[in-house]
Amino acid sequence: MGRLLVCLTMIAALAGCEAWNGTTKALRPGIPAATTFVLVDAASLINTHKTIDDHLISLLTGMDCSTVRASKGDHYCLEPPEQKPVYIRTTYCYKSLAKVTCYDQPFDKDATQLYGVRIDRIPVGLE
Repeated sequence: MGRLLVCLTMIAALAGCEAWNGTTKALRPGIPAATTFVLVDAASLINTHKTIDDHLISLLTGMDCSTVRASKGDHYCLEPPEQKPVYIRTTYCYKSLAKVTCYDQPFDKDATQLYGVRIDRIPVGLE
């Protein structure tokens, strides 16, 4: 969510360039600031089911806030779900003559045959 908020803030800040009337036409944005904000807000709403204001309020309150959820009759802000502890399991896979074989420990002697590394996040209690 942090990257999304930074991207949306940067786009909104670039839309403010419309206020610089003294700049040359080549530097002026082709879309007015209000239109840019509406387009970014619509893209945010489509992809995350939250408006830019919802993201800002969620960031400030630490809760999960959504206008879409409120329009359906639910609460505007909800407590974020509790993060369940996870066990991280790393698997190392090596190419052999006929197939790929995976192990839970890396082999130094077969480092050239490393096919890939898989990292699984398993909820505690299900390992």
